[in-house]
Amino acid sequence: MNLNRRSFFGVAVASPFAAKEAAKKVIEEAAAAAQAAQMQAGGISYYSDSLYTGVSTSSVGGPVKSLWEAIQDMGVPDWKRSDLREDAKRSRTLDPDIAAMKSFSLNAKMRLQWERNYNTLVERALQQTRMERVKRAFFEANPEISEY
Repeated sequence: MNLNRRSFFGVAVASPFAAKEAAKKVIEEAAAAAQAAQMQAGGISYYSDSLYTGVSTSSVGGPVKSLWEAIQDMGVPDWKRSDLREDAKRSRTLDPDIAAMKSFSLNAKMRLQWERNYNTLVERALQQTRMERVKRAFFEANPEISEY
């Protein structure tokens, strides 16, 4: 069946159950996309590598340090810096204080926002690494307490 803009409402009226199911599916997809965006904004990755969580995923002994512990000591390497800058540019919104700057062009405002996003990504990753170390030490000191 060919569904175009003229026949859309006719199909929806003819089949209220199909329209209800289609609307339900769209709402579920939007909720899943919103949840993924919240996870990404919170510094949580689907890939769960040491970059975002501070926990090594290696099953063969694992590294002595996570990537962010090494970065904290040595600084951010060029390849990681460019990756984080690309992540920072994914946000298409401006913070209110940046948006209110009347003397700045939109391009300048976006660059300022991207720089802020980059700094936030680095700080959150370093903070997550420190928090993971504290959490790990707590559970090692209290083996009778389970995380879950």
